[in-house]
Amino acid sequence: MEFQVSARKWRPQKFAQMIGQEPIVRTLGNAIELDRVSHAYLFSGTRGVGKTTTARIFAKALNCQNLQGSEPCDECAHCLEIRQGNSLDVQEIDGASNNGVAEVRDLIENIQYSASSCKFRVYIIDEVHMLSKNAFNALLKTLEEPPPKVVFIFATTEQNKIPETILSRCQCFEFKPLTHKQIVQQLDQICKHDGIEMDRRSLEEIAKNGSGSMRDAQSLLDQVIAFCGSKVTPGAVESVLGIVGQGALENFIDRLIANDSAGLIDQVQEIANTGKDLTLFCRDLVEYIRNLMMVRVAKNPEKILDASTSDLKVLGRQSREMDPDQWHQMFTVLARTETEMKRSSLSRAVFEMALLRLADVRPFKNIDALISVINESEASESEPPLPVATPEKKSFANPETITAKVPDESQAVSPSKWSEIKREISDKKSYFAHYLTVCDLVELNDSVIHLRVSDPYTKELIEKEENISAIRAGVQTVCKRDVKVQLSLPSASDEKPSTDNKAEKKTLTGYNKKDKIAESEIIQEALEIFGGVVTR
Repeated sequence: MEFQVSARKWRPQKFAQMIGQEPIVRTLGNAIELDRVSHAYLFSGTRGVGKTTTARIFAKALNCQNLQGSEPCDECAHCLEIRQGNSLDVQEIDGASNNGVAEVRDLIENIQYSASSCKFRVYIIDEVHMLSKNAFNALLKTLEEPPPKVVFIFATTEQNKIPETILSRCQCFEFKPLTHKQIVQQLDQICKHDGIEMDRRSLEEIAKNGSGSMRDAQSLLDQVIAFCGSKVTPGAVESVLGIVGQGALENFIDRLIANDSAGLIDQVQEIANTGKDLTLFCRDLVEYIRNLMMVRVAKNPEKILDASTSDLKVLGRQSREMDPDQWHQMFTVLARTETEMKRSSLSRAVFEMALLRLADVRPFKNIDALISVINESEASESEPPLPVATPEKKSFANPETITAKVPDESQAVSPSKWSEIKREISDKKSYFAHYLTVCDLVELNDSVIHLRVSDPYTKELIEKEENISAIRAGVQTVCKRDVKVQLSLPSASDEKPSTDNKAEKKTLTGYNKKDKIAESEIIQEALEIFGGVVTR
Protein backbone atom coordinates (compact mmCIF):
# COMPACT_ATOMS: atom_id res chain seq x y z
CA MET A 1 0.00 0.00 0.00
CA GLU A 2 1.27 3.46 -0.88
CA PHE A 3 2.60 5.41 2.10
CA GLN A 4 0.44 8.30 3.22
CA VAL A 5 1.75 11.03 5.51
CA SER A 6 0.19 11.26 8.95
CA ALA A 7 -1.41 14.65 8.26
CA ARG A 8 -3.48 13.12 5.41
CA LYS A 9 -3.98 9.71 6.93
CA TRP A 10 -5.35 11.12 10.18
CA ARG A 11 -7.33 14.03 8.74
CA PRO A 12 -10.79 14.10 10.42
CA GLN A 13 -13.74 13.18 8.20
CA LYS A 14 -16.52 13.98 10.69
CA PHE A 15 -17.21 16.74 13.19
CA ALA A 16 -16.83 14.23 16.04
CA GLN A 17 -13.25 13.52 14.97
CA MET A 18 -12.21 17.17 15.14
CA ILE A 19 -9.66 18.01 17.83
CA GLY A 20 -10.25 21.36 19.48
CA GLN A 21 -12.39 24.14 17.91
CA GLU A 22 -15.47 22.90 19.82
CA PRO A 23 -17.36 26.25 19.68
CA ILE A 24 -16.97 26.44 15.89
CA VAL A 25 -17.98 22.82 15.36
CA ARG A 26 -21.05 23.29 17.54
CA THR A 27 -22.09 26.49 15.73
CA LEU A 28 -21.83 24.88 12.29
CA GLY A 29 -23.67 21.77 13.47
CA ASN A 30 -26.51 23.82 14.91
CA ALA A 31 -26.74 25.84 11.68
CA ILE A 32 -27.34 22.59 9.76
CA GLU A 33 -29.86 21.19 12.25
CA LEU A 34 -31.79 24.46 12.52
CA ASP A 35 -31.62 25.09 8.75
CA ARG A 36 -29.90 28.44 9.29
CA VAL A 37 -27.00 28.01 6.87
CA SER A 38 -25.36 31.27 5.80
CA HIS A 39 -24.26 31.93 2.24
CA ALA A 40 -20.65 32.88 3.19
CA TYR A 41 -18.21 31.81 5.91
CA LEU A 42 -14.67 32.94 6.67
CA PHE A 43 -12.33 30.60 8.58
CA SER A 44 -9.16 32.28 9.85
CA GLY A 45 -6.29 31.07 12.00
CA THR A 46 -2.72 29.84 11.95
CA ARG A 47 -1.66 26.96 9.72
CA GLY A 48 -2.58 23.38 10.52
CA VAL A 49 -5.45 24.01 12.95
CA GLY A 50 -8.29 22.55 10.85
CA LYS A 51 -9.68 25.35 8.66
CA THR A 52 -9.80 23.45 5.34
CA THR A 53 -10.69 20.18 7.06
CA THR A 54 -13.68 21.83 8.76
CA ALA A 55 -14.75 23.35 5.43
CA ARG A 56 -14.76 19.91 3.77
CA ILE A 57 -16.71 18.29 6.62
CA PHE A 58 -19.21 21.15 6.50
CA ALA A 59 -19.59 20.68 2.74
CA LYS A 60 -20.25 16.95 3.28
CA ALA A 61 -22.78 17.68 6.01
CA LEU A 62 -24.65 20.09 3.69
CA ASN A 63 -24.95 17.44 0.96
CA CYS A 64 -24.94 14.12 2.85
CA GLN A 65 -27.69 11.69 1.82
CA ASN A 66 -27.74 9.94 5.22
CA LEU A 67 -27.23 12.88 7.56
CA GLN A 68 -27.41 11.95 11.24
CA GLY A 69 -28.23 15.15 13.09
CA SER A 70 -25.39 17.35 11.87
CA GLU A 71 -22.89 14.54 11.20
CA PRO A 72 -22.19 13.37 7.63
CA CYS A 73 -22.18 9.61 7.18
CA ASP A 74 -18.93 9.66 5.15
CA GLU A 75 -20.22 6.63 3.25
CA CYS A 76 -22.82 7.89 0.78
CA ALA A 77 -21.97 8.78 -2.83
CA HIS A 78 -21.88 12.52 -2.16
CA CYS A 79 -19.63 12.16 0.90
CA LEU A 80 -17.21 9.90 -0.97
CA GLU A 81 -17.05 12.25 -3.96
CA ILE A 82 -16.33 15.24 -1.73
CA ARG A 83 -13.74 13.26 0.24
CA GLN A 84 -11.94 12.20 -2.96
CA GLY A 85 -12.23 15.67 -4.53
CA ASN A 86 -14.35 14.44 -7.45
CA SER A 87 -17.60 16.27 -6.71
CA LEU A 88 -18.78 18.68 -9.40
CA ASP A 89 -20.77 20.67 -6.88
CA VAL A 90 -18.05 21.13 -4.26
CA GLN A 91 -15.01 22.89 -5.64
CA GLU A 92 -11.85 23.70 -3.74
CA ILE A 93 -9.95 26.65 -5.23
CA ASP A 94 -6.44 27.83 -4.44
CA GLY A 95 -6.59 31.58 -3.94
CA ALA A 96 -2.87 31.99 -4.54
CA SER A 97 -2.94 30.65 -8.10
CA ASN A 98 -6.43 31.90 -9.02
CA ASN A 99 -6.17 35.44 -7.71
CA GLY A 100 -7.02 37.47 -10.79
CA VAL A 101 -10.21 39.14 -11.97
CA ALA A 102 -10.59 36.72 -14.90
CA GLU A 103 -10.67 33.67 -12.63
CA VAL A 104 -13.22 35.29 -10.32
CA ARG A 105 -15.44 36.23 -13.27
CA ASP A 106 -15.36 32.63 -14.52
CA LEU A 107 -16.35 31.53 -11.03
CA ILE A 108 -19.27 33.98 -10.95
CA GLU A 109 -20.53 32.75 -14.34
CA ASN A 110 -20.51 29.11 -13.19
CA ILE A 111 -22.33 29.99 -9.97
CA GLN A 112 -25.49 30.77 -11.92
CA TYR A 113 -25.97 27.08 -12.78
CA SER A 114 -27.78 24.91 -10.27
CA ALA A 115 -26.14 21.94 -8.57
CA SER A 116 -25.84 18.80 -10.66
CA SER A 117 -26.63 16.22 -7.99
CA CYS A 118 -25.96 17.71 -4.56
CA LYS A 119 -28.25 19.93 -2.55
CA PHE A 120 -25.75 22.81 -2.25
CA ARG A 121 -23.00 24.12 -4.46
CA VAL A 122 -20.04 24.82 -2.17
CA TYR A 123 -16.96 26.87 -3.13
CA ILE A 124 -13.98 26.51 -0.78
CA ILE A 125 -11.38 29.20 -1.52
CA ASP A 126 -8.14 28.54 0.37
CA GLU A 127 -5.71 31.37 1.17
CA VAL A 128 -8.33 33.85 0.05
CA HIS A 129 -6.21 36.78 1.20
CA MET A 130 -4.06 36.21 -1.90
CA LEU A 131 -6.82 37.50 -4.18
CA SER A 132 -6.10 40.85 -5.75
CA LYS A 133 -8.05 43.96 -4.83
CA ASN A 134 -9.88 43.93 -8.15
CA ALA A 135 -10.77 40.26 -7.69
CA PHE A 136 -12.30 41.05 -4.29
CA ASN A 137 -14.28 43.89 -5.82
CA ALA A 138 -15.61 41.59 -8.55
CA LEU A 139 -16.75 39.16 -5.86
CA LEU A 140 -18.61 41.70 -3.74
CA LYS A 141 -21.93 41.72 -5.61
CA THR A 142 -22.12 37.93 -5.70
CA LEU A 143 -21.46 37.73 -1.96
CA GLU A 144 -24.16 40.35 -1.38
CA GLU A 145 -26.85 38.50 -3.35
CA PRO A 146 -25.70 34.94 -4.15
CA PRO A 147 -27.89 32.49 -6.07
CA PRO A 148 -29.91 30.08 -3.90
CA LYS A 149 -28.20 26.94 -2.56
CA VAL A 150 -24.71 28.38 -2.99
CA VAL A 151 -22.28 28.55 -0.06
CA PHE A 152 -18.85 30.21 -0.03
CA ILE A 153 -16.27 29.07 2.52
CA PHE A 154 -13.11 31.20 2.65
CA ALA A 155 -9.99 30.06 4.53
CA THR A 156 -7.07 32.33 5.37
CA THR A 157 -4.06 32.60 7.66
CA GLU A 158 -4.05 36.40 7.42
CA GLN A 159 -7.47 37.84 8.11
CA ASN A 160 -6.02 41.36 8.39
CA LYS A 161 -5.49 41.32 4.61
CA ILE A 162 -9.16 40.68 3.86
CA PRO A 163 -11.10 43.86 2.92
CA GLU A 164 -13.71 44.97 5.42
CA THR A 165 -16.34 44.87 2.68
CA ILE A 166 -15.75 41.11 2.35
CA LEU A 167 -15.67 40.48 6.12
CA SER A 168 -18.99 42.25 6.63
CA ARG A 169 -20.68 39.82 4.20
CA CYS A 170 -19.37 36.66 5.94
CA GLN A 171 -19.80 34.82 9.20
CA CYS A 172 -16.26 34.90 10.58
CA PHE A 173 -14.76 32.12 12.73
CA GLU A 174 -11.28 32.30 14.22
CA PHE A 175 -9.58 28.91 14.75
CA LYS A 176 -7.39 28.79 17.84
CA PRO A 177 -4.02 27.00 18.03
CA LEU A 178 -4.32 23.53 19.52
CA THR A 179 -3.11 23.02 23.07
CA HIS A 180 0.05 21.12 23.92
CA LYS A 181 -1.99 18.40 25.62
CA GLN A 182 -4.26 17.89 22.60
CA ILE A 183 -1.30 17.48 20.24
CA VAL A 184 0.52 15.07 22.57
CA GLN A 185 -2.58 12.88 22.89
CA GLN A 186 -3.06 12.72 19.13
CA LEU A 187 0.62 11.91 18.48
CA ASP A 188 0.48 9.20 21.12
CA GLN A 189 -2.59 7.70 19.44
CA ILE A 190 -0.84 7.70 16.05
CA CYS A 191 2.24 5.98 17.50
CA LYS A 192 0.17 3.29 19.22
CA HIS A 193 -1.84 2.65 16.06
CA ASP A 194 1.28 2.36 13.88
CA GLY A 195 3.29 0.35 16.43
CA ILE A 196 5.86 3.06 17.10
CA GLU A 197 7.67 3.01 20.46
CA MET A 198 8.30 6.54 21.71
CA ASP A 199 8.86 7.93 25.21
CA ARG A 200 6.67 10.66 26.64
CA ARG A 201 9.44 13.29 26.65
CA SER A 202 10.01 12.83 22.91
CA LEU A 203 6.29 13.23 22.20
CA GLU A 204 6.23 16.43 24.23
CA GLU A 205 9.27 17.80 22.38
CA ILE A 206 7.58 17.19 19.02
CA ALA A 207 4.31 18.74 20.22
CA LYS A 208 6.19 21.76 21.59
CA ASN A 209 7.88 22.40 18.24
CA GLY A 210 4.55 22.03 16.48
CA SER A 211 3.65 25.45 17.95
CA GLY A 212 -0.07 24.75 18.15
CA SER A 213 -0.30 23.28 14.62
CA MET A 214 -1.41 19.65 14.42
CA ARG A 215 -0.21 19.35 10.83
CA ASP A 216 3.26 20.64 11.71
CA ALA A 217 3.50 18.26 14.66
CA GLN A 218 2.46 15.29 12.53
CA SER A 219 5.03 16.23 9.87
CA LEU A 220 7.74 16.37 12.54
CA LEU A 221 6.59 12.98 13.83
CA ASP A 222 6.98 11.47 10.36
CA GLN A 223 10.47 12.97 10.15
CA VAL A 224 11.52 11.46 13.48
CA ILE A 225 10.10 8.05 12.60
CA ALA A 226 11.95 8.12 9.27
CA PHE A 227 15.18 8.74 11.21
CA CYS A 228 14.69 6.20 14.02
CA GLY A 229 12.37 3.55 12.63
CA SER A 230 9.76 1.87 14.79
CA LYS A 231 11.62 2.60 18.04
CA VAL A 232 12.42 6.21 18.85
CA THR A 233 15.24 6.44 21.36
CA PRO A 234 15.50 9.26 23.94
CA GLY A 235 17.41 12.20 22.50
CA ALA A 236 16.67 11.29 18.88
CA VAL A 237 14.13 14.09 18.60
CA GLU A 238 16.76 16.66 19.59
CA SER A 239 19.14 15.27 16.97
CA VAL A 240 16.58 15.29 14.16
CA LEU A 241 14.99 18.65 14.90
CA GLY A 242 18.18 20.47 15.89
CA ILE A 243 16.92 21.45 19.34
CA VAL A 244 18.22 20.99 22.86
CA GLY A 245 16.39 18.91 25.44
CA GLN A 246 14.97 19.75 28.84
CA GLY A 247 18.13 18.52 30.57
CA ALA A 248 20.34 20.98 28.70
CA LEU A 249 18.01 23.86 29.62
CA GLU A 250 18.08 22.85 33.30
CA ASN A 251 21.89 22.68 33.30
CA PHE A 252 22.12 26.07 31.62
CA ILE A 253 19.91 27.74 34.24
CA ASP A 254 21.85 26.06 37.07
CA ARG A 255 25.08 27.51 35.68
CA LEU A 256 23.39 30.87 35.33
CA ILE A 257 22.33 30.77 38.98
CA ALA A 258 25.87 29.82 39.99
CA ASN A 259 27.20 32.77 37.91
CA ASP A 260 29.43 30.35 35.98
CA SER A 261 30.18 32.45 32.89
CA ALA A 262 32.88 30.09 31.64
CA GLY A 263 30.54 27.12 31.96
CA LEU A 264 27.82 28.97 30.01
CA ILE A 265 30.18 29.71 27.11
CA ASP A 266 31.39 26.09 27.12
CA GLN A 267 27.84 24.80 26.93
CA VAL A 268 27.03 27.13 24.03
CA GLN A 269 30.11 25.89 22.18
CA GLU A 270 29.07 22.28 22.78
CA ILE A 271 25.54 22.96 21.51
CA ALA A 272 26.82 24.74 18.40
CA ASN A 273 29.37 22.01 17.64
CA THR A 274 26.63 19.36 17.66
CA GLY A 275 24.72 21.23 14.96
CA LYS A 276 21.95 22.61 17.13
CA ASP A 277 20.27 25.89 16.23
CA LEU A 278 21.24 28.57 18.77
CA THR A 279 18.23 30.70 17.79
CA LEU A 280 15.93 27.84 18.78
CA PHE A 281 17.95 27.40 21.97
CA CYS A 282 17.46 31.08 22.79
CA ARG A 283 13.73 30.74 22.12
CA ASP A 284 13.55 27.72 24.43
CA LEU A 285 15.38 29.66 27.15
CA VAL A 286 12.81 32.46 26.91
CA GLU A 287 10.02 29.96 27.40
CA TYR A 288 11.90 28.21 30.22
CA ILE A 289 12.33 31.46 32.17
CA ARG A 290 8.65 32.20 31.63
CA ASN A 291 7.91 28.80 33.20
CA LEU A 292 10.17 29.68 36.15
CA MET A 293 8.12 32.80 36.80
CA MET A 294 4.83 30.92 36.48
CA VAL A 295 5.99 28.37 39.06
CA ARG A 296 7.08 31.23 41.32
CA VAL A 297 3.83 33.21 41.28
CA ALA A 298 1.02 30.83 40.25
CA LYS A 299 -1.02 28.96 42.86
CA ASN A 300 -1.51 25.93 40.58
CA PRO A 301 1.36 25.96 38.06
CA GLU A 302 0.57 22.41 36.95
CA LYS A 303 -2.63 23.76 35.36
CA ILE A 304 -0.71 26.44 33.44
CA LEU A 305 2.43 24.60 32.37
CA ASP A 306 2.58 21.48 30.21
CA ALA A 307 5.29 19.86 32.31
CA SER A 308 5.79 16.63 34.24
CA THR A 309 5.90 16.47 38.03
CA SER A 310 9.70 16.08 38.06
CA ASP A 311 10.10 19.11 35.78
CA LEU A 312 7.86 21.18 38.08
CA LYS A 313 10.06 20.29 41.06
CA VAL A 314 13.18 21.43 39.22
CA LEU A 315 11.47 24.63 38.09
CA GLY A 316 10.32 25.32 41.65
CA ARG A 317 13.83 24.87 43.04
CA GLN A 318 15.47 27.06 40.42
CA SER A 319 12.84 29.81 40.60
CA ARG A 320 13.64 30.44 44.29
CA GLU A 321 17.36 30.87 43.68
CA MET A 322 16.97 34.39 42.28
CA ASP A 323 14.73 37.39 42.80
CA PRO A 324 11.74 37.77 40.46
CA ASP A 325 13.15 41.01 39.07
CA GLN A 326 16.29 39.11 38.00
CA TRP A 327 14.20 36.60 36.05
CA HIS A 328 12.32 39.52 34.49
CA GLN A 329 15.57 41.12 33.36
CA MET A 330 16.82 37.83 31.89
CA PHE A 331 13.56 37.27 30.05
CA THR A 332 13.79 40.73 28.50
CA VAL A 333 17.44 40.26 27.48
CA LEU A 334 16.82 36.86 25.85
CA ALA A 335 13.62 37.94 24.08
CA ARG A 336 15.47 40.88 22.54
CA THR A 337 18.44 38.65 21.71
CA GLU A 338 16.29 36.17 19.78
CA THR A 339 15.03 38.97 17.54
CA GLU A 340 18.54 40.29 16.98
CA MET A 341 19.89 36.80 16.17
CA LYS A 342 17.34 36.34 13.38
CA ARG A 343 18.52 39.57 11.72
CA SER A 344 22.25 39.22 12.28
CA SER A 345 24.85 37.30 10.30
CA LEU A 346 26.79 36.82 13.56
CA SER A 347 24.01 35.19 15.55
CA ARG A 348 26.38 33.17 17.71
CA ALA A 349 28.35 36.24 18.76
CA VAL A 350 25.12 38.07 19.57
CA PHE A 351 24.02 35.16 21.76
CA GLU A 352 27.36 34.88 23.57
CA MET A 353 27.40 38.58 24.41
CA ALA A 354 23.86 38.24 25.74
CA LEU A 355 25.01 35.41 28.03
CA LEU A 356 27.68 37.63 29.56
CA ARG A 357 24.97 40.22 30.14
CA LEU A 358 22.84 37.58 31.89
CA ALA A 359 25.69 36.65 34.21
CA ASP A 360 25.88 40.30 35.31
CA VAL A 361 22.17 40.68 36.18
CA ARG A 362 21.62 41.92 39.73
CA PRO A 363 18.41 42.45 41.70
CA PHE A 364 16.97 45.94 41.70
CA LYS A 365 17.78 48.02 44.76
CA ASN A 366 14.97 49.41 46.85
CA ILE A 367 15.27 53.20 47.03
CA ASP A 368 13.86 53.43 50.56
CA ALA A 369 16.31 50.82 51.80
CA LEU A 370 19.26 52.59 50.14
CA ILE A 371 18.25 55.92 51.68
CA SER A 372 18.05 54.26 55.08
CA VAL A 373 21.52 52.79 54.64
CA ILE A 374 22.94 56.18 53.64
CA ASN A 375 21.27 57.92 56.58
CA GLU A 376 22.55 55.33 59.02
CA SER A 377 26.05 55.57 57.57
CA GLU A 378 26.04 59.36 58.03
CA ALA A 379 24.70 58.99 61.55
CA SER A 380 27.33 56.39 62.47
CA GLU A 381 30.12 58.79 61.46
CA SER A 382 29.01 61.39 64.01
CA GLU A 383 27.60 59.17 66.77
CA PRO A 384 29.04 56.13 68.51
CA PRO A 385 27.27 52.88 67.61
CA LEU A 386 24.53 51.68 69.89
CA PRO A 387 25.63 48.83 72.16
CA VAL A 388 24.30 45.44 71.15
CA ALA A 389 22.04 44.02 73.81
CA THR A 390 23.25 40.69 75.17
CA PRO A 391 21.19 37.74 76.37
CA GLU A 392 22.07 38.74 79.96
CA LYS A 393 20.19 42.01 79.54
CA LYS A 394 17.29 41.18 77.18
CA SER A 395 14.62 38.53 77.21
CA PHE A 396 13.05 36.97 74.13
CA ALA A 397 9.59 37.04 75.72
CA ASN A 398 9.57 40.86 75.81
CA PRO A 399 12.26 42.59 73.71
CA GLU A 400 11.40 45.98 75.20
CA THR A 401 12.03 44.90 78.81
CA ILE A 402 15.57 44.61 80.17
CA THR A 403 16.07 41.69 82.55
CA ALA A 404 18.94 40.78 84.77
CA LYS A 405 18.52 37.05 84.24
CA VAL A 406 21.78 35.43 83.13
CA PRO A 407 21.38 32.34 80.92
CA ASP A 408 23.48 29.22 81.16
CA GLU A 409 26.78 29.88 79.36
CA SER A 410 26.73 26.36 77.95
CA GLN A 411 23.46 27.14 76.14
CA ALA A 412 24.01 30.74 75.00
CA VAL A 413 25.44 31.66 71.63
CA SER A 414 27.89 34.52 71.46
CA PRO A 415 26.55 37.59 69.57
CA SER A 416 30.07 38.12 68.26
CA LYS A 417 29.26 35.53 65.61
CA TRP A 418 26.69 37.86 64.01
CA SER A 419 29.23 39.08 61.45
CA GLU A 420 30.04 35.52 60.48
CA ILE A 421 26.33 34.74 60.16
CA LYS A 422 25.81 37.76 57.87
CA ARG A 423 28.64 36.61 55.62
CA GLU A 424 27.17 33.12 55.44
CA ILE A 425 23.72 34.43 54.45
CA SER A 426 25.14 36.87 51.87
CA ASP A 427 27.24 34.15 50.25
CA LYS A 428 24.16 32.02 49.71
CA LYS A 429 21.87 34.93 48.67
CA SER A 430 23.84 37.90 47.39
CA TYR A 431 20.81 40.20 47.21
CA PHE A 432 20.29 39.71 50.96
CA ALA A 433 23.42 41.69 51.88
CA HIS A 434 21.75 45.10 51.69
CA TYR A 435 18.89 43.86 53.89
CA LEU A 436 21.33 42.88 56.64
CA THR A 437 23.02 46.30 56.60
CA VAL A 438 19.88 47.84 58.07
CA CYS A 439 19.49 45.19 60.78
CA ASP A 440 20.88 45.45 64.33
CA LEU A 441 21.35 42.38 66.48
CA VAL A 442 19.29 42.65 69.68
CA GLU A 443 19.53 39.12 70.99
CA LEU A 444 21.12 35.83 69.96
CA ASN A 445 20.90 32.71 72.08
CA ASP A 446 20.26 29.01 71.71
CA SER A 447 16.60 29.45 70.67
CA VAL A 448 16.11 32.98 69.32
CA ILE A 449 17.74 35.53 67.07
CA HIS A 450 16.15 38.96 67.50
CA LEU A 451 16.89 41.61 64.88
CA ARG A 452 15.85 45.26 64.90
CA VAL A 453 15.09 46.51 61.36
CA SER A 454 15.42 50.20 60.58
CA ASP A 455 12.23 50.66 58.51
CA PRO A 456 8.86 48.91 58.03
CA TYR A 457 9.36 48.29 54.31
CA THR A 458 12.58 46.32 54.76
CA LYS A 459 11.01 44.45 57.67
CA GLU A 460 8.15 43.39 55.39
CA LEU A 461 10.63 42.11 52.79
CA ILE A 462 12.65 40.15 55.33
CA GLU A 463 9.49 38.59 56.79
CA LYS A 464 8.97 36.55 53.61
CA GLU A 465 9.22 32.86 54.32
CA GLU A 466 12.22 32.30 52.05
CA ASN A 467 14.18 35.14 53.73
CA ILE A 468 13.36 33.93 57.26
CA SER A 469 14.54 30.48 56.20
CA ALA A 470 17.80 32.00 54.91
CA ILE A 471 18.48 33.64 58.29
CA ARG A 472 17.73 30.43 60.17
CA ALA A 473 19.98 28.48 57.79
CA GLY A 474 22.82 30.96 58.38
CA VAL A 475 22.54 30.60 62.18
CA GLN A 476 22.33 26.81 61.82
CA THR A 477 25.52 26.72 59.75
CA VAL A 478 27.57 29.03 62.00
CA CYS A 479 26.19 28.27 65.47
CA LYS A 480 24.80 24.77 65.01
CA ARG A 481 21.50 25.95 66.50
CA ASP A 482 17.95 25.85 65.12
CA VAL A 483 16.51 29.16 66.24
CA LYS A 484 13.40 31.23 65.74
CA VAL A 485 13.68 34.60 64.02
CA GLN A 486 12.13 37.66 65.66
CA LEU A 487 11.98 41.04 63.92
CA SER A 488 11.08 44.40 65.44
CA LEU A 489 11.19 48.09 64.57
CA PRO A 490 12.98 50.80 66.57
CA SER A 491 10.84 52.30 69.32
CA ALA A 492 10.66 56.01 70.11
CA SER A 493 13.02 55.52 73.05
CA ASP A 494 15.70 54.15 70.71
CA GLU A 495 16.08 57.51 69.01
CA LYS A 496 18.44 59.96 70.72
CA PRO A 497 17.05 63.48 71.17
CA SER A 498 19.20 66.07 69.56
CA THR A 499 20.57 68.84 71.76
CA ASP A 500 20.52 71.21 68.84
CA ASN A 501 16.82 70.93 68.06
CA LYS A 502 16.07 74.52 69.03
CA ALA A 503 18.99 75.87 67.05
CA GLU A 504 18.08 73.75 64.05
CA LYS A 505 14.46 74.85 64.30
CA LYS A 506 15.54 78.45 64.47
CA THR A 507 17.82 78.01 61.49
CA LEU A 508 15.11 76.29 59.50
CA THR A 509 12.61 78.99 60.43
CA GLY A 510 14.99 81.64 59.24
CA TYR A 511 15.65 79.74 56.06
CA ASN A 512 11.95 79.32 55.37
CA LYS A 513 11.38 82.97 56.11
CA LYS A 514 14.01 83.95 53.56
CA ASP A 515 12.35 81.67 51.04
CA LYS A 516 9.00 83.28 51.75
CA ILE A 517 10.39 86.78 51.30
CA ALA A 518 12.12 85.77 48.09
CA GLU A 519 8.93 84.22 46.80
CA SER A 520 6.89 87.37 47.48
CA GLU A 521 9.49 89.51 45.77
CA ILE A 522 9.36 87.28 42.71
CA ILE A 523 5.57 87.47 42.61
CA GLN A 524 5.68 91.26 42.95
CA GLU A 525 8.15 91.56 40.09
CA ALA A 526 5.97 89.31 37.94
CA LEU A 527 2.95 91.49 38.64
CA GLU A 528 4.84 94.63 37.66
CA ILE A 529 6.02 93.05 34.40
CA PHE A 530 2.93 91.14 33.27
CA GLY A 531 0.15 92.75 35.32
CA GLY A 532 -2.60 90.78 37.00
CA VAL A 533 -4.13 90.07 40.39
CA VAL A 534 -2.97 87.58 43.05
CA THR A 535 -5.74 85.20 44.18
CA ARG A 536 -5.47 83.27 47.40
